[in-house]
Amino acid sequence: MRRFLSLLLASLLLITLFPSCGEPRETREINGKTYELTFSDEFEGDKLNKKKWELCPEWDRQDAGGRWDHDMTSVRDGHLVLTASMEDGTPVSGAVRTKGLFSQCQGYFEASMQLQHAPGFWGAFWLMDPLMKDEKGNGAVDGAEIDIMESYDAFSGGINHAIHWDGYGPDHQSESYSRHRTALYEGFHTYALEWTETEYIFYIDGEEIWRTDYPGICENELYLKLTIEFGSWAGSYDESQLPDEILGDYVHVYQAAPEK
Repeated sequence: MRRFLSLLLASLLLITLFPSCGEPRETREINGKTYELTFSDEFEGDKLNKKKWELCPEWDRQDAGGRWDHDMTSVRDGHLVLTASMEDGTPVSGAVRTKGLFSQCQGYFEASMQLQHAPGFWGAFWLMDPLMKDEKGNGAVDGAEIDIMESYDAFSGGINHAIHWDGYGPDHQSESYSRHRTALYEGFHTYALEWTETEYIFYIDGEEIWRTDYPGICENELYLKLTIEFGSWAGSYDESQLPDEILGDYVHVYQAAPEK
């Protein structure tokens, strides 16, 4: 009995000292490279997981036609629900982010989402850089915003992918690629970015859509955002078609596995 207890204590000590000896990370093969899961949320239960996400600060976007409102974000039936609605004559919408909770440089970022039907606002799955300099610099290398997906035109099925750099002032620059596919506004579809040392590759439902290395590959860690915004880019909103929703089924993030 004494020997059994000694062995048990020794085993517990090893687990404490070497926790990585537990369950291996989930892996996925992408373009011949092995990636390991680093972040995931399937939005189970009926509340936002505050260990993974925070509500974006309520941000007045009167210049763009609306604002973020905490009440417009919820979890329902296994989905993140971002709502676009009206409050006292002002468009309001939901937004979440992982700032201070999770960030990553390079990897594979994927979300399954069901997009809106009403015009006048857009949903986005994007990566944000708190260190992006608001001045001319070294392209996107020293900081970038990466828009994996922006659903800016429900009528024509417009989907946009973009990279922004050099801040949001007079030196701001961007590069983007758009395509139109009305089927993407029906049901759930996956939107993904493979961000490597040499390029950015954007995917929809596993199909490569856009590949670029311009204007250089960001070297900073970026955090995740899922948001709805009102603005002229998405056309005029029709109050009779609000409220409307964008649903998130899951978000998965992977990092390239160490070479053996």
